[in-house]
Amino acid sequence: MVGITPKVSKDNDISSRQAELPGPKVYPFVGTAYSVDPNNIVQSATRLAEKHGRFYRQVIPGTTPFYVVSSFALVDELSDEARFHKLVHPALQVIRNFAGNGLFTSEFDDPDWGKAHRILMPAFNPLALRSMYGQMTDIADQLMLKWSRSSSDAAIDVASDFTRLTLDTIALCSFSYRFNSFYTEGFHPFVNAMARGLHHAGRKAHALEIQKKLDLFGEHRFQGDIKTMEETVDELISDRRRNPSPKGDEDVLDVMMNAEDPSTGEKLSDENLRYQLITFLIAGHETTSGLLSFVVYELIKNPSVFKKARKLTDKVLNGRFPKYEDLKDLGYLDQILREGLRLYPTAPAYAVTPYETTTIGENGGTGGEPVTVNPGDTLLVLLGHMHRDPAVWDSPEEFRPERFEFDNAKKIPHNAWKPFGNGERSCLGRAFAMQEATMVLALIVQHFDLEFADPSYNLTMLDGLTSKPKDLLINIAPREKFPYRGRGGESETEAGGSISGEESFDKVAVAEPNGHKLRLFVGSNAGTSRNHAKKLAAFANSQGFETEVADLDDAVDNLHSGDLVIIATSSYEGLPPENAKSFFEWLTTGDGPDLSGVNYAVVGSGNSEWAETFQRVPSVIDQAMETAGAHRLVERGAVDVRGDYLSDFAGWEKELWQAVSDHFDVEIEDQGETNSVQIKYLNGGRAASLSIDSEGEFVEAVVQKVVKLSTAADGPINDKYQVDIELPQDVKYSTGDYLEVLPRNPEVSVNRVLDRFGLSSEARIELTGNSNILPVGQVMTVTELLSNYVELATPVSKQHIGILQRNCMCPPEKRDLEMLLEPGPYAQLLENRTSLIDLLEKYPSIDLSFDEYLSLLEPLRPRRYSISSSSLASRSQASLTFSKLESPAWSGNGVFSGVASNFLAGLKPGSKIWVSVVDGNPHFRADDVDKPVVMIGAGTGIAPLRAFIEDRAIESRTSSRAVEPVLLFFGCHGPDSDYLYREELEGWEREGLVDVRTAFSRHPELSYAQDEVKYVQDQVYENRQDVMEYLSKGARVLVCGDANKVAPSVREVMRKIVGEQLELDESAAAAAVEKMERESFTYVTDAFS
Repeated sequence: MVGITPKVSKDNDISSRQAELPGPKVYPFVGTAYSVDPNNIVQSATRLAEKHGRFYRQVIPGTTPFYVVSSFALVDELSDEARFHKLVHPALQVIRNFAGNGLFTSEFDDPDWGKAHRILMPAFNPLALRSMYGQMTDIADQLMLKWSRSSSDAAIDVASDFTRLTLDTIALCSFSYRFNSFYTEGFHPFVNAMARGLHHAGRKAHALEIQKKLDLFGEHRFQGDIKTMEETVDELISDRRRNPSPKGDEDVLDVMMNAEDPSTGEKLSDENLRYQLITFLIAGHETTSGLLSFVVYELIKNPSVFKKARKLTDKVLNGRFPKYEDLKDLGYLDQILREGLRLYPTAPAYAVTPYETTTIGENGGTGGEPVTVNPGDTLLVLLGHMHRDPAVWDSPEEFRPERFEFDNAKKIPHNAWKPFGNGERSCLGRAFAMQEATMVLALIVQHFDLEFADPSYNLTMLDGLTSKPKDLLINIAPREKFPYRGRGGESETEAGGSISGEESFDKVAVAEPNGHKLRLFVGSNAGTSRNHAKKLAAFANSQGFETEVADLDDAVDNLHSGDLVIIATSSYEGLPPENAKSFFEWLTTGDGPDLSGVNYAVVGSGNSEWAETFQRVPSVIDQAMETAGAHRLVERGAVDVRGDYLSDFAGWEKELWQAVSDHFDVEIEDQGETNSVQIKYLNGGRAASLSIDSEGEFVEAVVQKVVKLSTAADGPINDKYQVDIELPQDVKYSTGDYLEVLPRNPEVSVNRVLDRFGLSSEARIELTGNSNILPVGQVMTVTELLSNYVELATPVSKQHIGILQRNCMCPPEKRDLEMLLEPGPYAQLLENRTSLIDLLEKYPSIDLSFDEYLSLLEPLRPRRYSISSSSLASRSQASLTFSKLESPAWSGNGVFSGVASNFLAGLKPGSKIWVSVVDGNPHFRADDVDKPVVMIGAGTGIAPLRAFIEDRAIESRTSSRAVEPVLLFFGCHGPDSDYLYREELEGWEREGLVDVRTAFSRHPELSYAQDEVKYVQDQVYENRQDVMEYLSKGARVLVCGDANKVAPSVREVMRKIVGEQLELDESAAAAAVEKMERESFTYVTDAFS
């Protein structure tokens, strides 16, 4: 948090070393206080960091200097909790007037913090959060109803509405109290008092002593606000004492009032109880409301992100209210929220101080020499600026949620993203906030269209101890496809958990002893791993095991040969839980213990959002146990609470009991299926069923024209076509975008399946059972099913071959199938793209039913094509240019017919098809017409290049901008067969817009300049001097073609050209081209297979 000055010191001298540090100029009497705007503290600090660097010092009279840090290298060092601890800086000291020693404002060594933290951690574990979900949806429903009833031209203050939402949510979920903020005109008095209190704390922290003494009115109002906040929480407490919660309906307030600290046996004092309530009400709503506000701003500014988010919610929810189980499937929304927290951390700073005098910056970060800091010095981490450190973040100002895809997130350095604070003093309620924000964001993108009330709005900030957008007003329109209709039956609290965070288990009968003892050791802060151990113990008792459940630290020097040991543990910021630290040190320090003869299994709990440290402690323990001589019974279980953690655990548990049964020769009953999935077919035709692999939203479009572009004049080739498609009026595209098409399988492919299974094309069927790709419950013909819903030509998998082998009745054919599983033959199958139907035809003794065959097929995928027309010509008419693929199958069975290309080529004007506009690569663009471009394409790779050149032709005719020329290299078979768009290109060449260099593979003598060049990459090399001249003028190179031949061949030629022209060796030339591809984006490829 910002608004920060360090503690007062008797010695106010500034050493000569400190005076040399970067920072604002120090003046007598005022120091550097003049440099901070008390109404915009964070922005002031950021501007100073931009001016003075990512490490600078501030001096306020009456205080010691403090340091503002926003360099990742230095923050990484300050995150070492062995050297630094949290510092309650002066702004927080002011807040202590009303928040006391609550979780957020307590000193680092305050025993009440540890007591409250241990008591409250289980109340925010996954089971507890699951039990709160129904109450969260209650308040979200109120916001959605308000928005759905607002007029489309009403200016909505989103920060105010999100404040109402998040305040009411934390109050209802934690204290079963309703503020009813959506039923009153203004805010509850607590909100106004809190806002003024936080603002006063920020101003007072930076005020001179004389200013503090003169601010009599401000101080008087501050005391009044404190009284309002205290009266609010005192009313909550007294009401609960008069009306205790019924057993089974306890909430967080009950935990605060009645739970005992597991370490000391003590309860929270009445005074600390008040402080915790105030802390929860402030921290539980203020930051989340800011996050949602910033995210709405970015969604409006980035329509492609909004569209991708909407596509996901439509796929997962199909218009209904999100269930708790849906949240794990809304991963892109989670990425949006995390990217929002990167750019706009709503708790924008925190402070640390060293335990003892130490030197920082020896590995960089200070912008100069290392600096010595002392206990009590304030080191303020400025998160928003640190989250934009270019040493970590590529294009740091760009809103790009894909940074937080799991594989990308693993590459983010530990401590580079810290919106929830640091280490053990990080935010207790972060999972609560993310659960609430994900659910609300899903509702918004699914049900409403958003735009700025003022199209010229530029983001300004309200900042201090927290941050929000200022004056962000938006217009909201209910979405026609999925208007909000209420939450229906999605409000029930999930069974199996309680606010205590402990899972409830049905009582099970204890079986006759089987002579074996099961020792379960738990490492857990939040309670998830403890719940796993309880569940294992309950089942073990039912099977006759003698069970023992204990803390993991109790296992130190207490594991013996012959023991059956199960360890259930988690990580906390990559470190062991409190009750596992001694065990972890004992097991991993020095030579470690001798655990020969110990039989063990490890199941770890973690959250994959922390990709850098995910499952670290369970992984280390698992490996160290094996190194110490123990026998691993089963591979480590990895439970991800970010996803479907119950299924993760259930799957591992089944493997565990099988391993225990085998090793100890004991009979263990089958637990049965504990999870079942009910699939509901989504209305809306096959587009709704099959758009699962698309980034866009499918719409019905009309074919205007189908034109064959090629001839056989130069010998047999795949025919080339152009299809013009009229999009719905509200669907637009930009030049360089893609169009995805839902195809149909060729008739010849469908007939092969019908013949193999002896089915009539007109046979009508109704599918029953469970499927996420087939239209369960619909009646249709077999032909409709095979044509429209499944992939028939997908290469066969090893799993498929195993199933075919088991169902093969002929021994010789069975042996043949077994041989296909060998690495060599199987690789050949993949190379030949051998499909299931190929094998079924080849081995007629395979007894596979039609429904079994269907269960092995994948859903029919949309096919993606580059749009070959300019959006400047028409935003709603798109052209596709493609080759119709039809040739002898590589498998040797019949003819291979490209699914989408044959479908498109067979269309007629007036045909209706399902399509989806998908954003193109933002770097594969040529819209900056005042810069030259080198374009390289072969065959139908001309498609996007033609669109870019058409853009420039229109620009040259309709605007006064100077349009730089394009150097186009184009390869095809011959000038009379597939020189696509020849007349257009020659016309544009006469206008000086393009310089075309051709390469004809079957007529090299007719290539550009009659230079006998056959392939486009060779033509590029022949004209290397021109290519380098274009590059010297700032040109971008755009390549479009076959991913197997054209793209790698052109890249190799570019490396050769760059190496020769710049006199670089092979590896340096390759590195230079890679830099063009990955850093400067001056060499960009759009390849297709």
